Amino acid sequence: MREDYEKLFSRLEPLQAPEELFEKIMERIHRQQRLAALRKRLIIFSIGLIGSLTAFVPALRLMQQSLAESGFAQFFSLIFSDFGIVLAYWQNFALTLLESLPALSIAAFLVTIFIFLESLKFLVRDTKAIFATSETINS
Repeated sequence: MREDYEKLFSRLEPLQAPEELFEKIMERIHRQQRLAALRKRLIIFSIGLIGSLTAFVPALRLMQQSLAESGFAQFFSLIFSDFGIVLAYWQNFALTLLESLPALSIAAFLVTIFIFLESLKFLVRDTKAIFATSETINS
């Protein structure tokens, strides 16, 4: 009986894998690796977005407080109330405005806005890529 089975299996041709099987497997592995990298980037940019959102309010308050303490708003309002005097002493007025400008607090505020916008841009781009990659994997 055993010899019959051996004869049967010896006459069968061995199975051959399709030629494109290796390429399909490698493509699927590559897509999975790209999807994992996109998910890591998504997490990093989400943390950056949340961090910039939490830093936005303190940076805004710092800028408002610095502008109020420096008197920049009062100097700047002279342009609208006494334009003739500002025009006559424009060089001194420009230096006064520059000296009273709270540059560090404005820079901190602008940096938080920049980080927020860049994180949002990359987050949206990577989210689109993840959905496009997952659709191709599922199909």
